[in-house]
Amino acid sequence: MMWIGWLFGVVAAWLLAETLGSDLGLAALGGLTGMLLAQLNRRVRTLEQQLQRPQPAPAAGAVPAMAKPPRPSETPPAPHPAPSVPRALAAPAAAAEARVKDGVKDGAAPVPPASSPAPAAPAPAARTLPAPPDERSVAVTTSLGQTALAWLRGGNTIVRVGVLILFFGVAFLLRYAAEHALLPIELRLAAVALGGLGLSVIGWRLRERRRGYGQSLQGAGIGVLYLTIFAAFRLYGVVPAGLAFALLLALSATGAVMAVVQRALPLAVLGFAGGFLAPVVASTGQGSHVALFSYYLVLNLAIAWIASRQAWKLLNLVGFVFTFSIASLWGWRSWRPEHFATTEPFLIAHFALYLYICVQYSRQLLREDAPRGLPVVDGGLLFGLPLVAFGLQAGLVSHWPYGLAVSAAVLSGVYLVLGRWLWQRSGGRLLLLIEGLFALGVVFLLLVTPLALGGSWTSAAWAVQGAGIVWLGLRQRRWWATGLGLLLQLVAAAWFWDFSVRPYEAPVFANAFWLSTLMLGGSALVSAWLLHRHAPAPASDETALPVWNRTPPAGLWQAVHWGLLALGLLQCLTGLWSEVQEAYWAWPNPDTQLVLLWLATAVGLELAHRRLAWPALRLPARLLWAGASLVAMGGVAGWIFNAWYPWEHVIHQGGWLATAGVLAVGVWLLRRLHDAHGLGRATFAERLWLAWFAMLQGAILLHALASMQIGPHLAWTAVAPIVGPTILAWVLWNRTEPAALWLRGLHAPWLLLLVLWSAWVNLTHAADMAPLPNLPLLNPVDLGHALGLLYAWRLWRGAGPLPPWWQRPVVGVTAAVVFAWINTMLVRSLHHWSDTPMWLDGALYSDIVQMALTILWTLMALTAMLWATRKAGPSVARPLWLAGAGLLAVVVLKLFFVDLASLDTLRRIVTFLGVGLLMLVIGYVSPLPPAASVREARQ
Repeated sequence: MMWIGWLFGVVAAWLLAETLGSDLGLAALGGLTGMLLAQLNRRVRTLEQQLQRPQPAPAAGAVPAMAKPPRPSETPPAPHPAPSVPRALAAPAAAAEARVKDGVKDGAAPVPPASSPAPAAPAPAARTLPAPPDERSVAVTTSLGQTALAWLRGGNTIVRVGVLILFFGVAFLLRYAAEHALLPIELRLAAVALGGLGLSVIGWRLRERRRGYGQSLQGAGIGVLYLTIFAAFRLYGVVPAGLAFALLLALSATGAVMAVVQRALPLAVLGFAGGFLAPVVASTGQGSHVALFSYYLVLNLAIAWIASRQAWKLLNLVGFVFTFSIASLWGWRSWRPEHFATTEPFLIAHFALYLYICVQYSRQLLREDAPRGLPVVDGGLLFGLPLVAFGLQAGLVSHWPYGLAVSAAVLSGVYLVLGRWLWQRSGGRLLLLIEGLFALGVVFLLLVTPLALGGSWTSAAWAVQGAGIVWLGLRQRRWWATGLGLLLQLVAAAWFWDFSVRPYEAPVFANAFWLSTLMLGGSALVSAWLLHRHAPAPASDETALPVWNRTPPAGLWQAVHWGLLALGLLQCLTGLWSEVQEAYWAWPNPDTQLVLLWLATAVGLELAHRRLAWPALRLPARLLWAGASLVAMGGVAGWIFNAWYPWEHVIHQGGWLATAGVLAVGVWLLRRLHDAHGLGRATFAERLWLAWFAMLQGAILLHALASMQIGPHLAWTAVAPIVGPTILAWVLWNRTEPAALWLRGLHAPWLLLLVLWSAWVNLTHAADMAPLPNLPLLNPVDLGHALGLLYAWRLWRGAGPLPPWWQRPVVGVTAAVVFAWINTMLVRSLHHWSDTPMWLDGALYSDIVQMALTILWTLMALTAMLWATRKAGPSVARPLWLAGAGLLAVVVLKLFFVDLASLDTLRRIVTFLGVGLLMLVIGYVSPLPPAASVREARQ
């Protein structure tokens, strides 16, 4: 595995040197060398510190411990890999035993006879040094991250540095040979090739005794041979393209065989990487794509053969990436429709091979000797293969009208049939893989319809693939894979909504845009549900895991869950609303359509949350209901308060349907929310808003109905907005708890609205009752005032005593409302009986109105003062009498400053006589009552 990193580093440095100059390239190589030397220095210092520690004296007759135990990688390979254990906790047994040759240890006394053996005391240094990872372990070869860590931690650092310096030396030698022709170029290349061959042979011979050292030499030799063949072909031109191709092919095959025999994944990766790069290096631009893909087919057959015996994820990834990357590059540069017959069979063959490799990978991890607890599905290959292959297939069949739809149908059949066959053969042993195959089969089956109708498939396919990756990552507890699937869905959504537009001429509910939105939203919803079902509990031993694979924080998990839920619902509803708008419904109106859509979604979410055991669905259901109520409120208000718009249009356009739907769904939802806590408990705000919605909508609808059907200026129209809501508020007062919250949130505000209604109707309405005559107190407007006063009295009695700072304002407002109502009732009666004007039409300029108001105020003062002396209690008698006296004083001022100047002689006489007589009566029957304290003292 170490040679992969070195090879990539050398290639990267060479590219830097070619692009930015040789100095920067050498600097990069020097940096890489410095990193490896620093690692070597740290390891040597650690070893020195361990060796300098004092060691306990060995027991008598004990075998002295070795100064340095052998590395586990140098022991002969076991027939099967043992289950992996944490490297920091346990070391292999071979590292703790001393190797003895011929009964004498290096630099130690002879060993006692076997008849009386003494247990050997292990060296303390051997226990504290961390054991290097076994690169043959299945736990390492099946994880890309563990493979990289094994390359960084395992092996012999001195050999690494030496091989790296050797690579530098070979590269410098070839360059020097190109600049100074000292010997024939063939001879120099042959010498270098023999050197590389010799390293490989020596490494092969040392494979049993010094496994890590021998593999390092073999990798160095193969690398030198690759460089030599490359230089002979590309730099010097002494080897033709055909021969270079054959040599590289033979070299890669040899490396692969050596790797399989030794069970050495690094050598296999190096050999096949060279094999895949061979045609690229030896290409002259005139080759046949048939030969190229045939050659790759042979390499992939070899990888498939290895996959049936070893679970080497990195090797599978190398073959997959090289095959489909180079195929994509060739297709981008050289593809033409006439190449279909010679390329489609290769795409099918490679797809089948890597599907076989994916299945074999899972079967290898289910063998009896394989360690338990490892992910049994290669999620990247399982879900990446159809994504890449389907993309290439889209390019191959782009000139056919239904080529991609047919391809999706075929892929769906392949995955479903393969999943069915594996289920029959292995049952639940490959359940995770079978579920993934079935999921992909269903996905491609869903893709058939939108692809047959045309449109872009990329975003929808990415979203579904992302959901599949999320599902697999959660099943395997691979959080980085889960994050990758979520990121893929976000990219798909951003791409789709930025570039996709619904075709104007597309049929409604039968187009790719609509189905793609469903797939995008459905993928997000499925991912959110998976996050809910697989919410992890943080483990106590996660500190030993890599950072990218530790359990995410609970807050982040919940935030992602809620975000995906919102994203999924938003995309589904947006796509559905776009189709509804394009349908051109004659009934109902767009506002009502939107309300009904949101209400139906809310009902569906509420019903689904119990079946799916997903309480989070209750929150969007309630939010959608609240949004629908706001839309319904705004829509009806917009229809009603445009007086020019007939009420019949509101009826015909279905505004009443939106209101009824909001009320019905609201009552149903709140009745189901009866839990004691959490999302299952209806909040007071929700109940309060439902009551306000019913009251306000009732007021608007009744007023509009009366305006259109009776008349906008009649008494019935004026009182219509308050009758229904006031009765409903009265009923809710008796059935709602806690009463204090409802008093502050509903009843007191509604009483304030009644006060505003009284001021509005008294100023603007004459309260005609045509064809009936106008009767005071029996007029609908006066009856509405009476209903409001009864409601206020009910609240006064039911709410209990008010705080002292509220008593005077409430009494004052009530008295002002009653006073204004009685005055307006007089003005309205005069308007109907004597044709005098109303308030806003100049009532105060009428002599009859002024005379009547003066006498009315005097009668009201007489009534208040008489009530204060005869009926009122001790606490209110004196304030009530003083209020009547104040009103009487206003009457006197009005007589001299208003009536005396504005009324004619007859009316002036009647006014002064009437007021004078009434004041005499007041003075006789209602003297000033004493204060409450004085009255109590007399009693």
